[in-house]
Amino acid sequence: MTDGFSNTSEDQYRVGDAKSLSQSLVVRIAFLLSLALLPIGLVAMGQTWRALHVTNDNLEASIHARTSALVEPERRALFDKMGTARTLADMIGATDLSTEACIAVMQRVLDTNPRLAFAGLMVPGSMSRCNSTGAAFQSPPNARTAELFANPEPYISFNPRGAASRLPVIIVAYPAFDEDGEFLGFVSISFQTEPLVQPDSSLGVDGDVALVTFNKFGETLSSFTPSGPILDYIPQGLALEGFVNQDDTFFTATTPLGEQRLISVVPILPGEVYALGSWGRTALQRTTSTWFTASTLLFPFLMWLVGIAVAVTSLNRLVLRHIRDLGRRMRRFAKHRDVVTSEKIATAPSEIQTINGTFEAMADQLLRDEADLENAVFEREVLLKEVHHRVKNNLQLISSIINMQVRQLSSPEAVSALRQFQDRVTSLASVHRALYQEPSLTEIRFDFLVKDLVEQVRSAAVVADHSVDIALDLDPVTLLPDQTSPLAMIATEALSNAFKYGGPTSEGVFHVKVSLREVTEGEKTQVCLKIENTIDPTARPPVGNGLGKRLIMAFASQLNGDLRYDEGDDVYSLSVSFEYQPFSPGSVHPE
Repeated sequence: MTDGFSNTSEDQYRVGDAKSLSQSLVVRIAFLLSLALLPIGLVAMGQTWRALHVTNDNLEASIHARTSALVEPERRALFDKMGTARTLADMIGATDLSTEACIAVMQRVLDTNPRLAFAGLMVPGSMSRCNSTGAAFQSPPNARTAELFANPEPYISFNPRGAASRLPVIIVAYPAFDEDGEFLGFVSISFQTEPLVQPDSSLGVDGDVALVTFNKFGETLSSFTPSGPILDYIPQGLALEGFVNQDDTFFTATTPLGEQRLISVVPILPGEVYALGSWGRTALQRTTSTWFTASTLLFPFLMWLVGIAVAVTSLNRLVLRHIRDLGRRMRRFAKHRDVVTSEKIATAPSEIQTINGTFEAMADQLLRDEADLENAVFEREVLLKEVHHRVKNNLQLISSIINMQVRQLSSPEAVSALRQFQDRVTSLASVHRALYQEPSLTEIRFDFLVKDLVEQVRSAAVVADHSVDIALDLDPVTLLPDQTSPLAMIATEALSNAFKYGGPTSEGVFHVKVSLREVTEGEKTQVCLKIENTIDPTARPPVGNGLGKRLIMAFASQLNGDLRYDEGDDVYSLSVSFEYQPFSPGSVHPE
């Protein structure tokens, strides 16, 4: 099989060597891309490009400067009011003012600042008792206010109808903290809005500019338009909060009215307030002033577009369609293990033909190897199942012989000893029965095995004069045979002792509870088996020979487990905890 694969690969490489150099994929793509990029190199006049970049940079800087100049009065007003709010917040945090003294301070601030409409301290809950009006009031709660009180930080917002002044105001708020760093509330001052652009402005507004200022949440503070709403001058769905914490931004966009405009975004108070200027036809015409500029930009673009079209067409015809066909056949092989020969491969470049030949040879070899592996695995499974089945049958035969021997004995002690030995043999038979019945021969669902063991011990136990209540609380736990056998023997011994030495409660019911838990902490998994049974507090438990307890300790030691006994007034419990042993393909586990 290996020789066949090697011969096939060598044949494919000989086919590739026989192809002419013109069929090489590298040569074809290099030639076509050189042909496509040559016109771009001839028309890329460096000096013109440099001049165009300088012109665009100057236009952007000019637009940013004019936008900043138009909103400069509002920037000064906001900067001044932010300073006033911060000073008041520092003073209130450093001094312990009474409400009357605080009101006097706020009124004094209002008297010394004619444009202010309100000054006050807003405590959590949007309540204000210290303010320039002298009266307590509460602002309507909203989600934004609740978020700011939960995470205090300075903010600036607009209210078309102030809660105290009832006027359209811009609100400047600054958080106040006491000397221990405890949040006291927001010092809030508001002032009446003024037109963003004054009629007598000497900045030369060309009549086709719209302005809007907004805070860090994307909320509008003020706006100016030649006519109509501001939404007619900015792109539809523009997220203003996306410009926060960015430098000057400049781009061209189309408004909802279909007009193309230049958009300039500049910070007024970085991180808090920004201004957006929308400039119209006059500014836009400066970017397309001459036919030469347009043709210089358009011609290289057309050449680039032609080059890309040629490259894509060439790649698709020479490479991509063959790769897609090869990928389709690979997916078919991966899903159905079916190798289909392509009729298009004859026209493919030599490199792809070589890859195709390698794939077909590899697929053929893989199919043969998989068939051999499946046969080996099937034979191993059959043999292992037969081994477990024969071991189970032999153990059941031993159990039957013991049962025959029990019928011939008259000594109760001998009968009890043989019955216990029979239970141990039967539990081992149950393990091997579970092994050959499981689809996987390396793992056993121990919760299913526990149910069988409980029924097996219960049917063999003799419980007189009271009913038995058995409760099972089992997690789905899968174990390797190395851990299954010792744990099954522990369960059998513990259940036998529970039925042998347990007794009813005062209600006359004998309770037995079996719980199986699997707990994962980090990279380790712990398995815990716990068996509880009630005991009759009025009865003295019989004294046994201790063999069962010694066996339990030996099996727990084999598991490297933690064995615990707990005896109360009317309940006796046994629990064993051990670390789950994962399956390791490189190790050999005795069956």
